[in-house]
Amino acid sequence: MQNSMARAAARPMAGIIDDIEREDNKKGFEPDDLVAFHALVAHLTADGDRRAALVGRRARLTLAEAGR
Repeated sequence: MQNSMARAAARPMAGIIDDIEREDNKKGFEPDDLVAFHALVAHLTADGDRRAALVGRRARLTLAEAGR
């Protein structure tokens, strides 16, 4: 059996998947994304606090401390 190249290949073009992704991106972060983001921020904050304590310094000021 021999394969024929008689038909042209389909051209890629934006379709319904692109439309769905665009609408989804407009909605912003989803809850799972927010949970992961908050976990990352908590980790980075704790790491920064630990590093500051190791060199005898306090971590950054809170909003309440900065307002005094």
